[in-house]
Amino acid sequence: MAVAALAVAALSFQSCDFMKKGGGGADSTSVDSLVSADSIAFCTVMYEDTLTLEASISEKMKVDFPVPEAEGILADSLRAYLTDRIAHRFFPSWGEDAPEFSFEYKVGEEQEYLSAYAAEGMKQMVDAVKSMAEEGFSAGYENDYTASVALQTRKYVTLEESHSLYTGGAHGAFIASGVTFRKSDGKRMGWDLFDMSKKAQIVALIKDELRGYFAFAEGQPPVSEEELMEQLQLWDDPDTPENELEFGIPLPASEPYVVRDGIAFVYQQYEIASYACGLPSGTLSFEKVREVLSEEGRALLGL
Repeated sequence: MAVAALAVAALSFQSCDFMKKGGGGADSTSVDSLVSADSIAFCTVMYEDTLTLEASISEKMKVDFPVPEAEGILADSLRAYLTDRIAHRFFPSWGEDAPEFSFEYKVGEEQEYLSAYAAEGMKQMVDAVKSMAEEGFSAGYENDYTASVALQTRKYVTLEESHSLYTGGAHGAFIASGVTFRKSDGKRMGWDLFDMSKKAQIVALIKDELRGYFAFAEGQPPVSEEELMEQLQLWDDPDTPENELEFGIPLPASEPYVVRDGIAFVYQQYEIASYACGLPSGTLSFEKVREVLSEEGRALLGL
């Protein structure tokens, strides 16, 4: 079957506009939330393109990078992380099915780097839709990835990420996560925030937050622990220790990250519950996590 282009939407780019993203809002007695004068500055680069063949195709990528003038171990760590994420999020596929493509990154050429991957993602999706059309199938493709600065304090920077993808079928997929970088050495702080010898207490705190999540309707009281466990779909796989049910539920595969009100966690689709349950998630307040933090975690948060 011949495939004809019906319409092409505008392709748009955004230059690396300067911004100093900071924030806070947490009580200064519980977390160091002030942004110092020399806080790292960020700029946003983006790519957006849509195309209609036998089906709609859409590619969107939007990423906050340290400005080219930013130097030091933190800027280098952020750039290494973001360039790697772009290289693994430009096409709505992952694992062994991910297409091979590479583009050299140079500081100051963030737009060129992101655009190269995004354009390749668009090309791969066009090829996939054409191939399906030749077999008599019509299905749209969508890839939408965002990485943005959510919080910056004197001691750390937190990025939040979202990745929406669709390759036909009943519904697409959505991935959400975050990552916190320590400013002093650029280290990514995830489970290092916690004293993992207190895993049972950490799991108990997560369960308590999930009881509120599974109440669903705003204003409804948290479900009981028994009702929570009825909502979950769990398994005990000895080959994947992160899924062991030593304390009733596994820790999230995605690492926790610091937000304004505490430490956030998120389970991805199907990780512990059905698709209809979304992404079970919550925020452990600074007060609640105080007793289960590692020394590194306490130092980072000023607790």
